[in-house]
Amino acid sequence: MRRHWTVKNNSLELDAMPFYWRMTDEQQRPEGIPAKLPIRVEADAEFDYLKFRFNDAEWGAIDLAYQQDQTIGFINPDMGQVDTYGASVNNFVLNTLKKFSPDLVYEIGCGAGFTLKHLEKNGCRAIGIDPSAYSLRWSEQLNFELINDYFSPDMFEDKPDFIYCNDVFEHIPNVIDFSKQIFCSLADGGVFCFCTTNSTGAIELGDISMLEHQHVNMFTRESIMKILVAAGFGSIELVGGSYGNTFHVHAVKGGDVGGVSNAKNVTDGFFERAEACLRSFGEFYSQHPELRCYVPLRCIPYLASVGDFGSTPLYDSNEKWSGKYIDGYDLPISNLQDASYTGGQTFFIGSMTFAKEIRTSLIEKGYPRSSLVTIGDLCSES
Repeated sequence: MRRHWTVKNNSLELDAMPFYWRMTDEQQRPEGIPAKLPIRVEADAEFDYLKFRFNDAEWGAIDLAYQQDQTIGFINPDMGQVDTYGASVNNFVLNTLKKFSPDLVYEIGCGAGFTLKHLEKNGCRAIGIDPSAYSLRWSEQLNFELINDYFSPDMFEDKPDFIYCNDVFEHIPNVIDFSKQIFCSLADGGVFCFCTTNSTGAIELGDISMLEHQHVNMFTRESIMKILVAAGFGSIELVGGSYGNTFHVHAVKGGDVGGVSNAKNVTDGFFERAEACLRSFGEFYSQHPELRCYVPLRCIPYLASVGDFGSTPLYDSNEKWSGKYIDGYDLPISNLQDASYTGGQTFFIGSMTFAKEIRTSLIEKGYPRSSLVTIGDLCSES
């Protein structure tokens, strides 16, 4: 089997991976946006996180995707995540607001505005900042206050006391400069509050399931601390989210600056670990022709590593995703209710966070434990 990946010079490259920037009811190829793009990852040794390296044409495709009135964002009723992931985020922000009691909240990258509406219902005045047509449409539908423009430090007449963002930190090409701009925008004593992805465990294991073209940064716990301290923030509090594998963070302009540990970078050795995981998956894939994959977005990087762009059935428990196509993959997502064990099948579970829960649900449907393989199973053996 030909490999569709390369590890060299402290970097990892997949030749092509589905550019899953949206889900649709039919296979569609929007003009000007390729169905697949290569993906290249390198480590930032100073701040201990992984980041993507794109050329101008690839950035152009990503920028064009953002201009479309489509999204794969999770906090809207079309994605089935409002009461799970969305509730975790909204509760964290509201609890942080109760601690600091600002008069006004700005949310950068507010998307469909469901956090804004949640804060509004709880007596907080909140304004969204988002340049997308998607956000403009939702602001008109839900009637929330929106600045339909890109964030910049000079956009405020008065420096705010509280700036929040969710699912933004991992999308910013220069996250160091972005953090410094937030710091400059805030009033003294102002709070920067955000939620972002936690890739620490995946990086430690060498797991590539976190790769996604729009998530240009993959953070460790220590990298978040280093970035915020470099920007000038103090009194940093970082905890895990109550749903999924996320960081919930708030930091204060003018707060006490704690020390950053001198521990070895988590990203050290990632590419060697990832190479071993990729070799292990390639062998596993070639030995299991009746493969099924659970958690589509996390399985796609592995399938791309063996050149599979639509041969393996994808499953998920989210009913909102049933029958949907991910751009760049030729089979629709099936619901778990459609899965039944007939012998000879193997399920690859593409999530470390929910692996135990998913395994249990498949066993309840008649799948033997021996037919269920997780990322941890493959990578720990490599």
